[in-house]
Amino acid sequence: MKNILGIIRHDLRKITGSVVAMITILGLCIIPCLYAWFNIFSNWAPYESDATGRISVAVANLDKGDSVAGLSINVGDKLIEALEANSDIGWVFADDDESAIEGVYSGDYYAALVIPEDFTSDVLSFTQGDLTNPTIKYYENEKKNAIAPKITNKAQEALQDEINAAFVETLAGYVSDAAAIADANGIDPASLLADISDRIEDLSGDLDSCITLADSAAGLTDAAGSLLDVSDTFIGSTQDVLASNDKLLKEAQEELNKVKKPDTSEIDAAIDKAEEIAGSLETFKTIVVQVMSGELAFDVFLDLNRDDLVTKVNKLKNAADEQGAIVKSEGFTALASEFEELSKTLARISSELSALNTGMSHDERLAALTKISDDHDKAVALTEKILKQIKTDIDEDLETALKNARTSLSDFRSTMSGAQKGLGSLSRTMGSYESAIAGLKKSIEKTSKGLEDLRDGADSVAGLLMNASGNDLLQELSTLMGGDEAAVAEYLANPIKMKTEVIWPIATFGSVMAPFYTVLAQWVGALLTAVLIKVRLRKREGPEKLRLHQWYFGRFGLFMLIGLAQALIVSLGDILYIGIQCVSPVRFVLAAIVNGLVFMMINYALVFALDNIGLAAGVIILVLQVAGSGGTYPVEVLPGIFRTLYPLMPFHYAMDAMRECIGGMYDGTYWRCIGILMLIFLFSIAFGLAFYRPARKLNEVIARSKEGSEIML
Repeated sequence: MKNILGIIRHDLRKITGSVVAMITILGLCIIPCLYAWFNIFSNWAPYESDATGRISVAVANLDKGDSVAGLSINVGDKLIEALEANSDIGWVFADDDESAIEGVYSGDYYAALVIPEDFTSDVLSFTQGDLTNPTIKYYENEKKNAIAPKITNKAQEALQDEINAAFVETLAGYVSDAAAIADANGIDPASLLADISDRIEDLSGDLDSCITLADSAAGLTDAAGSLLDVSDTFIGSTQDVLASNDKLLKEAQEELNKVKKPDTSEIDAAIDKAEEIAGSLETFKTIVVQVMSGELAFDVFLDLNRDDLVTKVNKLKNAADEQGAIVKSEGFTALASEFEELSKTLARISSELSALNTGMSHDERLAALTKISDDHDKAVALTEKILKQIKTDIDEDLETALKNARTSLSDFRSTMSGAQKGLGSLSRTMGSYESAIAGLKKSIEKTSKGLEDLRDGADSVAGLLMNASGNDLLQELSTLMGGDEAAVAEYLANPIKMKTEVIWPIATFGSVMAPFYTVLAQWVGALLTAVLIKVRLRKREGPEKLRLHQWYFGRFGLFMLIGLAQALIVSLGDILYIGIQCVSPVRFVLAAIVNGLVFMMINYALVFALDNIGLAAGVIILVLQVAGSGGTYPVEVLPGIFRTLYPLMPFHYAMDAMRECIGGMYDGTYWRCIGILMLIFLFSIAFGLAFYRPARKLNEVIARSKEGSEIML
């Protein structure tokens, strides 16, 4: 402790021995306070009439007015008169809308209101049975200032209030005039209303009967409409089917016309091929029979005849394949299948012939030759079948079939076309009936709805008039309307008042903002102190062999004194000079002292441990807290990163403690905030001592690099 106090005394002697040092310390104590005071003053009462009355808003009245029952009315003029007496905004009354709008573009006005030519007509449209909402055009310059548009919204609200009052005042005048006319003509309102009520009740009963008839007629039109809908749907479906069928028939006819009887040469060639195959097979059969009967020796057959027969059979197979492909390309798929089957049989015979050899036993030879003979007979039968199919089915019947098919398709298409035309005509006729019935139904429904509305209105009016005729309502209404029309209009325009009870009331906006700007000034003061005053001792500035904590707390003594001075000056200035609202001045000053010590320790510890990096960290923490501590905008409307960091920000607890002193104390909130700030104070001490030695080498490298740049301090 002796060494720590020695360092503090040494620092104070150095300061008092230097004029520049004394001026610097004095500036560190006062300049941050000026920052807070100027900002509090600028935000003292920005939303009150004395301030908002200097916000220029142009008003251009183009309203031409209107007349009702012989009375000339101009609601736009009434609005101008009301605005001239309104000092909430700096109203500027322009001669035309062009100059007002141009003033918004140029920045001469923050906003402009243009009352259109038909404004009065729209206000009084209810007297004509056509309700039209009157519209005022509002032009706003959002580029000129960020907050001004929020203030000029008061112009919209004020104008809306004046419009409502003028509208109801007009109605009040009509009612008052009507009452005066009735009284001057000796009309007894009670008896008159009773008679009118009776007549309206009779009218209501007649309207019930009319509504019943209208509903019955609507039901008949529904039934007729449903029948026509079903018929029309059926006709439409039938037409669609006929159209689809006609398309299919047309395509079939086109495809059928493409089908032609094969050329005679091709048919003759097919016949020749089939006959050639048949003749060759007969020769082949003869040889096979000779071998089976023993007339021709098996070995001789193999040597002299077998290969020649295989070659001939293969040629016959190729011929069958070729002819099958030809007839298939002509569309004769059944005939092509017969040629394919013949080709397979011939291929099997060729394979069986090739399989014969001298090593076979007598039984094996006989079995093989028997199979070859059977396949030969099958091939002959296929050949005869092919010849018959070519000569009979194709050559004779095909042309007749094609001709009959073409004729049938043509006749059927003609019949279908006639049916489709007939259905189209019928559909158009029924469509006109359906349209007429739909129009009739719509008219009946509209009439029924109008009758219902008229009946309901008649019932309501009858009940109202009956009640009015039996009490003192008319007399009271007459007395009321005979009084001050403006007072009546004000009451009717705003019949319900909102009673607001403010919890923790604060008189001025400047007092609301004082915690934020005071705390901000204290942090800036602490940061400037860490920048301008060295946080580390040179060996000659104190006793040798100082321990780390002695260096740490010894130099912090000077920082602490400066922080206390800043806190006392700014807090006492807020209360005594600025005159902020403060329900607990002592606690306010105490909160400022705690804030000053905590902020000074945070910045001192950062610079002590991290040197240049610590200075940058102090600036970053300042920026984050200015944006996200809830000093101006509620933290709930800020981006997610600020809402996450909010519980860790010292500003949060420093401002809350001061707000308690300004608005009022609640459930220990003040002491909770002070306690959290003291925990931050202790954490900062531990941080500075813990990171000094681990970060020393890094700090030396950064210092050498700065010195080498020759442009940085």
